[in-house]
Amino acid sequence: MRSRRLRRGFTLIELVVVIALMAVIVGVSAPALASLDHRATDSSAVDVAIALLRRSRTSAIDRAIAVHLTIDPSNARYWVYPPETSGVLAMRLGAKLVARVPRVHYWFSPDGETQVDEPLFVRQNGTSLPVIIEPWTGEVRSASR
Repeated sequence: MRSRRLRRGFTLIELVVVIALMAVIVGVSAPALASLDHRATDSSAVDVAIALLRRSRTSAIDRAIAVHLTIDPSNARYWVYPPETSGVLAMRLGAKLVARVPRVHYWFSPDGETQVDEPLFVRQNGTSLPVIIEPWTGEVRSASR
C-alpha cells in the first residue's frame, strides 16, 4: 500500500504561469510608468508660458469678460484676474523668464484682442526666445515656432 505524502510547494507549471502573467503585466505597465517621468520635461519652458497665455485668453472669450494676467519673471509667479488665480510656472531646470520690467501685464478682451505692456522672453539653453502675441488675432506663439 502506498502512503500518501503531503505535497508542499508549487508545480513547475504553476510557477511558469505566474511568471508569464507577471511578465505581461510589467510589459503593459512599464511604458506608462516610464512616461510619467518624462511628461514634466517634455514641454519646453516656452510651451509653459504659451499655455498660460492661451488659457487666459480662452477664459476671457468663454466668460465674455476682460481678463488681466500679470507675470513676475524674476520668480515665474503669475496672477490672473478674474478669477482670482495665482501660481508659479513650472519652468525647466536652467530656463527662466526675462523682461525689462519687474512685472509683465497682459489684457485679454472678450473679443480675443490682446494688449501687452512689455515683451516677455524665455531664456533657455543659451538662447532667448520671445513669447509673441498677435494683438488682433490673439494668436500666441514663440519666434522658434
